[in-house]
Amino acid sequence: MAAMERMRPERLQGRWRVVAHVGLVTLGWVGFVWLWSLVLVRPWDSADLRVLILGTLLIVPLLTLAWVAHNLALHRRLGPRRQVRAVAPHYVQDFNGRAVVADFDELRSAPRVVIGIDGGRKNYRSAGVWLPAAPAPAAPVARARAQETLDA
Repeated sequence: MAAMERMRPERLQGRWRVVAHVGLVTLGWVGFVWLWSLVLVRPWDSADLRVLILGTLLIVPLLTLAWVAHNLALHRRLGPRRQVRAVAPHYVQDFNGRAVVADFDELRSAPRVVIGIDGGRKNYRSAGVWLPAAPAPAAPVARARAQETLDA
């Protein structure tokens, strides 16, 4: 439960901060509506665009409210979550049906994991200590041209 407490956002401190945040959000929405109103009054035939905008303004909030209502009904029926859902600890096959070959105890502490596919198997292995990639050496042709420039 302590982890859940840390995930909750802090409340805004002070009345003026709340007023400022509400004002900024309101200005954002006013700007959004104003800019779309400029698009809608264009001289081209924008009937389809009007239908799209108005439909979106109705459908998206309705879908959101339906989702919230669904989650509230689940919460009323089942109560709050008390733990994460149990998951099978063994990963033996990927979603394409390939057999998974891995030492997950070793991979947990690996700084880098290399995943390779070998026929019908998916191999996970530790790549050892991670080192940043060295800059690529100059190409032989570029090196030769640079030497010619220096010799001239």
